[in-house]
Amino acid sequence: MSKLFYFLIRNRKNKNIGKICTALLKIIGVEIPQQVIVGDNIMFPHLGGNIVIHPETIIKNHVSIYHGVTIGRADSYIVREKSKMEKIIIEDGTVVCAGAKILCKSGVLTVGERTVIGANAVLTKSTGVNEIWASPAVKIGNR
Repeated sequence: MSKLFYFLIRNRKNKNIGKICTALLKIIGVEIPQQVIVGDNIMFPHLGGNIVIHPETIIKNHVSIYHGVTIGRADSYIVREKSKMEKIIIEDGTVVCAGAKILCKSGVLTVGERTVIGANAVLTKSTGVNEIWASPAVKIGNR
């Protein structure tokens, strides 16, 4: 399955089979439009599963993206033509953990090299290099 999965990702832009590859990825729960630029050695440790990536995204080399990740607009309540979001760049060596959301409202949001976005974190601004971003669990009461 993993060889097929990576074949589909690599061939999304192929003018003969690109649309078929993109459609098959959607069926298995991975939405990576043909416009997304994907670098070398990108890893999907759980072979996808509920991953959505905005068309104006660049994913560089050696990036790991776990299941349940969304990379997209923070202003989805307005029409795309009026959005001030330009692009999202995921730099080399980044790890985006399960359930994380990377959401850009305006300009370019860059996730710095070797940054870790923790499970279920919601990132809405650019990061530096080698940073760890997370949303810690907080007790809110008793059952």
